[in-house]
Amino acid sequence: MKIATWNVNSLRAREDLVLDWVEREDPDIFCMQETKLVDQEFPEDAFGDLDYDVEFLGQRAYNGVAVATHEVMTKVEKNLPDDGPKAERRLLAATVQGIRVVNIYLPNGQDLDSDKFTFKLAWMDRLIAYLTERHDPTQPLVLCGDFNLCPEDRDAWDGEARSGGIFMSPAERERFQRLLDWGLTDAFRAKHPDAPRPYTWWDYRAGGWERDRGLRIDHFLVTRPILERMQDVVIHRAMRAEEGPSDHVPLTLHLED
Repeated sequence: MKIATWNVNSLRAREDLVLDWVEREDPDIFCMQETKLVDQEFPEDAFGDLDYDVEFLGQRAYNGVAVATHEVMTKVEKNLPDDGPKAERRLLAATVQGIRVVNIYLPNGQDLDSDKFTFKLAWMDRLIAYLTERHDPTQPLVLCGDFNLCPEDRDAWDGEARSGGIFMSPAERERFQRLLDWGLTDAFRAKHPDAPRPYTWWDYRAGGWERDRGLRIDHFLVTRPILERMQDVVIHRAMRAEEGPSDHVPLTLHLED
């Protein structure tokens, strides 16, 4: 089984790029973030042509999450339980082949003194409460997506200089640790504990890609039943060199069937 996650940074702008990659890689479950589409504009038929059923939760120009699968999805949840109808579209969860998949686009936070950072921390607190109240860490669960967070200094090209700032603050990392304490494991680091420069995002500005100034901010966090089935986690770095790329690249989690 193959599960993929990708912040596509506008599905409208990158539909062909995304669909070509999906057709080539053929993940069993494909989680997307930053689709930036209202639901009426989601290219459901294009995914259907590749034999995928899709659930999506979008808004115009910002945010948006979607999950595409070859198998039937059950127990679909859209956004956190206490989100109102006008809340930002940031979470889509579903059960596929006995695996609970929680696809998230965690708030960016902007800077440590901003209201957006306060919102980010509160959203993480609500995510932890959601997992605690509605899920069981002894069951197969994958929490994946764009976390806008580097768990360690070595996950950033300039980690020593950036440490303590946005994406790497003590408050963000404390909440990330609470996710691990609940019963999750950082799948990439479990499989590749010493991998250097394992970035998943490069800034469009200042030659971020060309100079390999990246961050590892996209993650698979998994419960032990998934960890025991894990064969590999692959960062599809080459997709950042494509024409008109997302600033993120896809990741795939490979599991024993």
